[in-house]
Amino acid sequence: MKDLISIRDLNKDYIYQLFEQADIMKARYLKGEIYKPLEGKTIITSFPPTSIRTRVTFETGVYQLGAQALNLHMKFEDVEMIEDKIGHLNCWMDGLVIRHGSQELVQKIADLAEFPVINGMTKDSHPCEILSDLHAIREIRPDLQSLKFVFVGEGANISNTWFEAAAKLDLNITQVCPHGYEINQELYHYAKSRSKGDVQITHELAEGLRGADIVLTDGWPLDLEELTKFMPYQLTIDKLKETNPGCLVNPCPPINRAHAVPDEVMHSAYFIGYKMKSSLLHMQKAILTEFMAK
Repeated sequence: MKDLISIRDLNKDYIYQLFEQADIMKARYLKGEIYKPLEGKTIITSFPPTSIRTRVTFETGVYQLGAQALNLHMKFEDVEMIEDKIGHLNCWMDGLVIRHGSQELVQKIADLAEFPVINGMTKDSHPCEILSDLHAIREIRPDLQSLKFVFVGEGANISNTWFEAAAKLDLNITQVCPHGYEINQELYHYAKSRSKGDVQITHELAEGLRGADIVLTDGWPLDLEELTKFMPYQLTIDKLKETNPGCLVNPCPPINRAHAVPDEVMHSAYFIGYKMKSSLLHMQKAILTEFMAK
């Protein structure tokens, strides 16, 4: 496999192989062990200025693995044809990590490139982020298939990728959202038909949270009319009492504390904490090594 564009591209064994590789990366990191399998390579990282966590962890990972990160916020859609841009980059580059709105464009780049391409995020998918979250959750709750995952929010790249992961890893997952904000039907049926777990969508927050072990969120729409539809889905301490004892809340950053996850939850035992995101560095290094150390 040359590229990582979507979790749909991976099978269960490959995902667990990435988890194990991330375990190894973490152990080496904690020991201060120098490991540079990418020494001598140059990897383009193409991120918009708003990218913080994904860019920092990928570029730190590139550096720690011995390669050079060349950050270019590249415009792939202008007067120069994409075939020509990638044709020239094929002469020099060893890899590309790209964050771009269009999943189709990232796939086209991967098809044209002779080097590995890793999807750092699109409007449809965020595979590295969700692989990292799963790796971190697995360290706390090793039996992923025994857990009830609940995603509170609209159908977009984060929820999409969680449902793709459910299909690959036989997870139990429920989306809770207002009417009209569900993940698309194709993805819902994809996950439901492939996962051996329970895959559901509900519009009732209490019903969705009942028996939850891991509660996931994403940013909410900022349009005032849409926002009023989401406010009843805010995760307060009182509402989280429907979940299982020891339930963990994992909001996807950036976190707006006036929306899905208020201060009271961020300062409670429900919130997994910023340290969970430390897995981002180890998973990015596992992905870089798996796809680019060849």
